[in-house]
Amino acid sequence: MESSVRSDASGFSLVELTVALVITLIISGAIYGLLAGGQSAFRREPELADRQQQARVAMDLIMKDIANAGSGLPTWVQIFTQNLDACSSCPNGGAPMGIGGNRSDELEMLTNDSSHDNEPVCATPGNGNSTNIRLIRNNTALSGPVLIIFADGTWTMRNITDTSNDSSGESNCDSGVTKTKLNFNSGAGDPTTMNTPSGTCQPNSLGVGNAGTGVNGCPAPAPPNPGNPCCTASEISFTQIVRYRIRNDAAGIPELQRFDSTNFLAGFQSVARGIEDLQVQYTNATGAVSNGAPAVVASTWGSLVTQVQVTLSSRSEARNIQGATSDTNLGNRMRGRLTWAGSPRSTLIALAQQPSPAPSPLWR
Repeated sequence: MESSVRSDASGFSLVELTVALVITLIISGAIYGLLAGGQSAFRREPELADRQQQARVAMDLIMKDIANAGSGLPTWVQIFTQNLDACSSCPNGGAPMGIGGNRSDELEMLTNDSSHDNEPVCATPGNGNSTNIRLIRNNTALSGPVLIIFADGTWTMRNITDTSNDSSGESNCDSGVTKTKLNFNSGAGDPTTMNTPSGTCQPNSLGVGNAGTGVNGCPAPAPPNPGNPCCTASEISFTQIVRYRIRNDAAGIPELQRFDSTNFLAGFQSVARGIEDLQVQYTNATGAVSNGAPAVVASTWGSLVTQVQVTLSSRSEARNIQGATSDTNLGNRMRGRLTWAGSPRSTLIALAQQPSPAPSPLWR
C-alpha cells in the first residue's frame, strides 16, 4: 500500500519572480532618479543663484559708473577710453580670453564728483614736454593726483609734487599776475610713481591716460604741427577714473576687478568672482555702434557717446553639474550672461542743449 502526504505549502513560479524583480527594478530606478535629480538640484541651485547674484551686483555698479561718466567735465573730453576692445596690450598681462576664445574687453571712464572746481590752465611749457604747467588762478593749496585735460579732449593723470607762485607771461598767461605753477616731478617726491620725467604729453608711467593721441580742437597759440598731437593743456580737474577688467585671482578663478583713482594706491579691487568675460559696445549720437569707444571730435555733436552696452558672462566653480556647458578654453561650467545698457547723463544733457542754429537736438 502506498501513502502520499499532501502539503498546503505553495511558492512562486519563475515567471512570477521575474515579473516581480522587473517591477522592483523599475520602481528602484525611478526612486534613484528622483533622489539623483534632487541631489543635482540641491547642488545646482545655490551655484546658479550665486552666479546670477555676482553678475547682478557687478552690473549694477558698472551702470552707476556709466551714468555718472563725464559729470563735471568739458563736453568734448574723451570720457570713455579708446583702444580697450579685446585689449591684449592692456597692463598686467592684458585682458584674458573669454567665451569662445574671444578676448575680453576693458572699460575705463572719467567723472567728476564736483567736490572741487576745475582749474583753468594758461600755459603748458614745451607744448607738453615739461613736467610743470601754470594755472590762470593762484591756488597753491592743490595737491594729490589730478587730471590734466588737453585742448583736443585727451587727458593724462599726474600727481602734484609741489606748487609755487609764478608771475611769468609765458604763452597766453598774463605777465605780472600771480599764478600757481604745478610741478609733476618724478622720483622721491612722487609716492604714486605715476609721474614721468619726459612731460605730460603721454599716459602716466602706470599707463593711465590717452594724452598724445589726438589732433582735433587745438586752439591758438599752440596749434599742432602736422602729424603731431595737440598737447596744450586746458584745465586741471579732480576727476575720478574708474576702470573695469577681468583677471584671474591667485586660485585661478576669473574675477571682475575695479580701479578707482580716488584710492589710487589700493589698485584694482575684486568686484565679483566667476565673471569670465566682459564685452562692451558703444553707440554715439548718430546711432553708429562700435566695439571700441569712438573718438570724440570737438564741436561734432554726433561723436558723443550716448549709450554703452555691457555684457557679463559668469560661471559656477562647481563641476559636473547638470546644465553645464563646455568651452574649449575655459572648461566645463554652468554659465550665464547678463546684458544691460546705460547712458551718461552728462552727454544726454549736453545734446539736449545744443546751441542754435544747430540741427534739431540729437537727443530729447
